[in-house]
Amino acid sequence: MTYRTPLALILGLMILVCSAAAASATGAASHVSVTNTTVDPATLMPGDTGTITAKVMNSGTEPVQVSRAVLKGTEIKTLNDGAYEAAGTIGPGTTVSYTFTIRADPNTHDGVYYPWFSLDYGQDGSLSTRVPVRVEETPLTVVVTGRPDAFTEGKKEHITLVVGNPRTSPVTGITVTPRGEGIEAAQTGWFVGTLAPSAQANVTLDVTATQETDLAFDVTYHTGPNTHTATVTLPVVFGQSNTRAELVVNNIEVHGNFGSYSVSGDIANAGLEAAKSVVVTSGDPAVPENPYPEYAIGSLDPDDLASFELDFSAENATSVPLVITYRDADGTPYTRTMPLAITKHQTISTGVHAPAATETKDESIPLPVMILFGVVGLGVLGAILKSSGLLNRWRK
Repeated sequence: MTYRTPLALILGLMILVCSAAAASATGAASHVSVTNTTVDPATLMPGDTGTITAKVMNSGTEPVQVSRAVLKGTEIKTLNDGAYEAAGTIGPGTTVSYTFTIRADPNTHDGVYYPWFSLDYGQDGSLSTRVPVRVEETPLTVVVTGRPDAFTEGKKEHITLVVGNPRTSPVTGITVTPRGEGIEAAQTGWFVGTLAPSAQANVTLDVTATQETDLAFDVTYHTGPNTHTATVTLPVVFGQSNTRAELVVNNIEVHGNFGSYSVSGDIANAGLEAAKSVVVTSGDPAVPENPYPEYAIGSLDPDDLASFELDFSAENATSVPLVITYRDADGTPYTRTMPLAITKHQTISTGVHAPAATETKDESIPLPVMILFGVVGLGVLGAILKSSGLLNRWRK
């Protein structure tokens, strides 16, 4: 009991002192009160600048002289502390606004801080109140939700991002900008605008990589007059897409001799994307000839099949390249080349799933056999003539 009584007295005195400090004005000044305080932006990040506006109303019938208005804080610092050293007079029934520029200390963390706003009336006392200021360290979130399974050099790829605002106040002026060495973007940037708390926006950008690099997306946004940037980075590594068009050549037949050849075959699309503007021709050292110097197939959807024919000449060559060109849906060109074996006086049937080239049999009779047939024939003729007596008559 002896220890509790002094403690209760001390607490009671502290409450009385604080109450007196918060409302110690007398006379006409006792009718002055703070009706509203506003922080802009509503939520600061560490190191941010902003403003605090306090609205003060004189509900009395007499004017009140204010010698100065101040805002003091430790974690929230006032940048224009001397702005209201001579605050002036608040007339009866009048509301006056006091605006201070503030800055959150860079070392502040998530939480609410309370700088102290005070009006000094000189001999008539003062009026003071705490102003809550919220600080949040959380930046905008940037997530990649759509990307190719592999990048292809020179091919336009679609990248989809989701930009989210996990903060408790709106974020303004949001822009997304791609960058990276060897990166060409169809859009130099994307303007998102303002995101309310817990809101998100989808952003799709088209980029073309000419080399392996790091592709970065800078998301720039504003909290009041403050600019911040969040970045997400994708490594660009070239490879083969799992969904690309995959052209397969089958059932190739080569007919020809004396350096002139005709080729026919089938092309199938075994991929998951369409191949556009498919054209088949022969490459050097072959010289395309009419009637089919090249063969335009057009579009091949997945699982489609088309036939082609080619004519060309090739002197002193045992093989020529078969060249297939096509484009994807974005117009990116692709070329596939496969060797085609040729031999003079041969008919060749080959393909991806066919056996190796085969020669046709030579049906001509060898020279020694022809001589033997000739000798035998002469002997037979002589015997016939002798038996018939024609030979003796011919001699006479």
